Amino acid sequence: MDAFKKYTILYIEDDEGVRTINSRFLTRMFDELYEAKDGQEGYELYLKYHPDIILTDIKMPRMDGITLSKKIRQTDNTTKIIISTAFSDKNYLMEAIELNLEKYIVKPITSRNLIPVLTKTVENLDAERDFKIDLDDNFYFDNSTSMFYLNEEIIDFTKKETSFLKLLVLNKNRVVSYEEIEQKV
Repeated sequence: MDAFKKYTILYIEDDEGVRTINSRFLTRMFDELYEAKDGQEGYELYLKYHPDIILTDIKMPRMDGITLSKKIRQTDNTTKIIISTAFSDKNYLMEAIELNLEKYIVKPITSRNLIPVLTKTVENLDAERDFKIDLDDNFYFDNSTSMFYLNEEIIDFTKKETSFLKLLVLNKNRVVSYEEIEQKV
C-alpha cells in the first residue's frame, strides 16, 4: 500500500454516508485525500490541488461526473479519472469512453472492486513518471532521479529550483497555477 502514498486523490460523492465510509478507506491508502460533495466543489478542489487521481460519482447535483471529466479533459489529459455509478446507463458509458478514463466502476464501491483499479492506476502513474523526458537537444530530465542533464552531465540546481522545474516538466501540457507552485515548491 506504500505505492499509493506518493499520490493524491480527489473523491467526489454526493451521498454523505457513502463518502464518509469510502473516505475512511481511502485515507488508509493515500496520504492526501480531498473530498467533495458535488461536481462543482470537486472541480474547484481539482483546480486548487491538481490531484493525481480523481474518483467521482456520475449523478450528482450542480455538476455531474461526466461534465466534470469533460471540463478537466479540456486542459488535462494526464490526471487519472475513475467514475463510479449506481447505473450502467449506455448513454453515460458512451460519453465516458471518449474521456480517457481509467475505469468505470458500478456501485457499490468495495475494496474488492476498488483496490485492483487503484493499483492499476498507480502502476500507470509510476510508468508515466519513471522515464527520461527530453527537453531539448542533449538536455533532459530523469524523473527517476529528479536530475537534469545537459550533454550527459548533471546540472546542479538548488532544491527549490529543481522542485520548480520538475513541477513544470511533469505538467508540461497544462498551465500550472501559482497556488500549485506555492504548495509544491
